[in-house]
Amino acid sequence: MEWLFFITKPSMLSYLSLPEQVYILFTAPLPLVAFSLCCVCLACLISLILKPIKKLPNYIHIAISYSVPAAILTACTLLLIDNFSYTLFKLASHSTTTLITKSYYWIILSLFMLYFIDKLPAINHAIALRSGKAIALCAILICLSSLALLASYRAPLSLASGLPPTEVTEKLPNILFFNADGVRSDNMSVYGYERATTPFMDSIANESVIYFNHWTNSSKTTGSIGSLLSGKYPTRTKVIFRPDTFTGEDMFQHLPGILKQLGYFNIDITMRHYIDPDDLKLRNSFDYANDRYITTISDSFNHAYLRSWPATVQFIEENGQRLQQRLTHLLTDSSMVNPHKQVNQGHSLRPQSSDQGRMEQLKQQLMTAPRPFFANIHLLGPHGNRFIYEQPIFTADKHQPLPWQVDHYDNAIFQWDSYSRDIYRLLEASGELENTLLVFNSDHGWRHHINETLPLIIRYPNQTRTGVVTQASQRLDIAPTVLGYLGITPPTWMDGHDLNARSDNDYPIFIVTSARLQASNAGDWKIAAKLTPPFYSLGTMSMLYCGVLYSIDVNDILQPRLSYQEVENKKSSCTASSLTPRSAYKKIISHLQHMGYDTGSVFEHVADETRDKQYSVRVE
Repeated sequence: MEWLFFITKPSMLSYLSLPEQVYILFTAPLPLVAFSLCCVCLACLISLILKPIKKLPNYIHIAISYSVPAAILTACTLLLIDNFSYTLFKLASHSTTTLITKSYYWIILSLFMLYFIDKLPAINHAIALRSGKAIALCAILICLSSLALLASYRAPLSLASGLPPTEVTEKLPNILFFNADGVRSDNMSVYGYERATTPFMDSIANESVIYFNHWTNSSKTTGSIGSLLSGKYPTRTKVIFRPDTFTGEDMFQHLPGILKQLGYFNIDITMRHYIDPDDLKLRNSFDYANDRYITTISDSFNHAYLRSWPATVQFIEENGQRLQQRLTHLLTDSSMVNPHKQVNQGHSLRPQSSDQGRMEQLKQQLMTAPRPFFANIHLLGPHGNRFIYEQPIFTADKHQPLPWQVDHYDNAIFQWDSYSRDIYRLLEASGELENTLLVFNSDHGWRHHINETLPLIIRYPNQTRTGVVTQASQRLDIAPTVLGYLGITPPTWMDGHDLNARSDNDYPIFIVTSARLQASNAGDWKIAAKLTPPFYSLGTMSMLYCGVLYSIDVNDILQPRLSYQEVENKKSSCTASSLTPRSAYKKIISHLQHMGYDTGSVFEHVADETRDKQYSVRVE
């Protein structure tokens, strides 16, 4: 039933062929069956040991013997009920908010548990009377699962990070990515804005390298974070918007994995669902992420199972996570946070889900984490559509009657700057400032725009590099730049450039937006793009070159829309380009083909006609 639920929704199964989907149906139960058999055998052993105790009631023996299968059936029933009620009524256990509604679920689950414990002995007896048929049925199921396991086997994924055998002899610095959501450089005084929105960054400008022509690679935070941490284009990893996750070798090829190999303790303080490294399946990446310590997969049978059957493992993990989150929500007073409303500031947040809570997590980790550390923090105050900050600076109060008010946006940017100052002073007081590489950055522009430059300010330890850079750069350049500073040649699988070692030639920057159609979960959680081949979560593919943004909108594959627009090319050294729109669109198509997309319909459209009409790319 879980498999059917996943099939009917945008999910990891949407990317798989029908045979691959069927393989998962038969292979996914095997680990649960093996675990269940071990538990049942243990329970039966306990029951046999207790059997000589005559005063022990018979129902105690039954409860012990059948508790494990009854619990498994009850857990499956919870998911079944949730799927049914969500599909029909858009209601589910995670949308319960009161003790009364939670108690209702626990009463129902307790009754199911008692029912299964009561009925399983009779079912077991009935099966025993027809043992021949039962054995035959089990044999058939095992054969089908075994055949599916063999058919879906793939050569084990390589876990190699691509890190060359370079010995880093010098003391490694700490690394801190201090990011804010949705900040455009136009509203920062350090970039010339008339309001003093970034007084702290203004004060350290002469200590830092400031990039004046920096761009995102994705209009969505999911794809942008993916590029930041992997150094790869979203079109390569296919991580643009949820339910996208890293797959294949991309799960193991990323900056945090390389840093962990060098001995770093990795910290991620962002948000669940959209950009959490564990939710995005960045394997062996972070030691601590969003209020929890991440257990690294050990070199064991489970690890081998992941390497050869990654899709099956992910399906099992996602089901386990769905169950764990619901049980935790029903058992404790902690609510399952609506990630969409959390991002859009639609309701009051739990302390640990607010920027203040993230800052407290970061400060605690910076004081206690092993050295060297790598920390990636992502603050949401400037995201909108209503902005979160502590004190009004450019407004009389915090009241926001209308969405997307610039004055309140500037307040949120000022708050990010204030948080940056706090971290700077904390590092300075602890003696770690000159041993920490500080990167201030954002994921995309105001309202998810891709036609606006973003801030990128890097403060190197001991101010070894300072100045202003006007050459165009992109977010996926940050990872190889960090590795280059550590004296490590970036691996060939990184698409980005080391900004301290690149040539003077400008290069095209490719930027994606997500599919326009999006799916919502119970409680109006906008959680995923609707996935349809051949472009799945991809909505618009753009290329920025020499101050012109060329775009192909593939939301309607039968009639893709072509557009281009001039964008503000801040102090760029890019020379005048003779690139025609037609040539630019062909370069975009070539990029998509190189990344494995089927571009047949788009190619035919571009070959037939080129629309020179200039208009802004639509972004959601």
